[in-house]
Amino acid sequence: MKTEIIGDKEDYSELLTKLFKFGVSKVQPKNILKDFLSAQKDKVIVKGGKNNIIYSKINKIFCLCVGKASVDMAKTARKILLQTKKLQKGIVVVNEENFKNVSGFKCFCSGHPIPNKKGHIAAKFVKEFLKELKENDLVLVFISGGGSALLPYPVEGVELKDKIKLNKILLECGANIKEINSVRKHLSLIKGGNLAKMCFPAKVHSFILSDVVGDDLSSIASGMTIPDNSTFHDVEKILRKYKIWNKIPNNIKHHVQKGKKNENLETPKKNSSIFRNVKNTLIGSNSLCLNEIHKLCKKKKIKSKIWFKNIDNNVIKLSKIFVEKLYKKNFLHPLLLISGGETTVKIKGRGKGGRNQEFALHFIKLMKRKNPMLKFFLLSAGTDGRDGPTDAAGGLVNNESIEQIKLKNLNLNKELENNNSYEVLKKINSLVIIKGTNTNVADIQLLMIIK
Repeated sequence: MKTEIIGDKEDYSELLTKLFKFGVSKVQPKNILKDFLSAQKDKVIVKGGKNNIIYSKINKIFCLCVGKASVDMAKTARKILLQTKKLQKGIVVVNEENFKNVSGFKCFCSGHPIPNKKGHIAAKFVKEFLKELKENDLVLVFISGGGSALLPYPVEGVELKDKIKLNKILLECGANIKEINSVRKHLSLIKGGNLAKMCFPAKVHSFILSDVVGDDLSSIASGMTIPDNSTFHDVEKILRKYKIWNKIPNNIKHHVQKGKKNENLETPKKNSSIFRNVKNTLIGSNSLCLNEIHKLCKKKKIKSKIWFKNIDNNVIKLSKIFVEKLYKKNFLHPLLLISGGETTVKIKGRGKGGRNQEFALHFIKLMKRKNPMLKFFLLSAGTDGRDGPTDAAGGLVNNESIEQIKLKNLNLNKELENNNSYEVLKKINSLVIIKGTNTNVADIQLLMIIK
């Protein structure tokens, strides 16, 4: 991925795209994992400055890579760990767009954002793979965003088709990722710390690439090796909060009610002995990505400011916040405002799009009404290269985009009601199309104020 930054006289859309790609490169496993993991003939070292963790007297080393960044995670980890003679064949579970075979790994192509049978087969294979572990074995788990959907393993009494239906309902109801994952954990034999339970009594060390606002490790890929502090009572509250309790399969409702009365069905909590030999290391995040873009801007003398971190609003609410702040604050321009996090969208229509694409359109719609004289370029995109169920990473719009939409005889309000942002942006040539990035740290918004 090229990371050169163009001069001030070049097109702003090209500048924003290059800055975005640069930020993404700084959270790709192939570029960062070596800063956290090294190996020698008879030991594995997890780097932490003065607090290095050294695993020695290891019998066997097993690697499990789950999430959208799994292929790069596996390739990089294998290169590092080949220096030890203890490495066994590993497992990769990844989405279709990022799937590649990796030498030394059994590789599974699974479903995302909706789970599928391939993922269920992978999950069963993982369970078999881990069942003979001994106390002196070491399991290295490499976790990235998307892991929840990619490795479905329903609890007893809940079928895969029930989880698929629930997942679709959750993704469309407007719940945030933490709420969605709290529900997922309580219906899974792998999530919510249950993978750590599968690995017991072996030592476990997870390397986690965060796609979650605030980097809550228990929420990233539904916290497979992290104690879970949510409960079945929380699950019911979430399902009722978004008014979907009566829409979900009866098997799931029955399991939730049963779980509220039976502690043995709860997810593992922090006082459980299964976490005694479990360590977790955060290796990349949205904040890191934003900081790297900001640092590069300083180096290239591009005026910039980190504006909003840990965004978790609905796209409509966030567009209002952005526009109001711009209206009230007279920024010295040109200035790049850098933001990131993960928005939500409530699906009402049957159109095609994603949260970044919808945000871009809501933003230009409000800007036209509230601040029509301000000249700007906005890029809003997902760091994994995919925005919703589309081939676009997001949208790149400017103060002239509304006029372009009108020239195409498109009714923007109607298209937004139908969640059809992809087709609108496609017709005005404003989609951000890049290949899968082999990483995932949520979304980035780059807003260049020109004058």
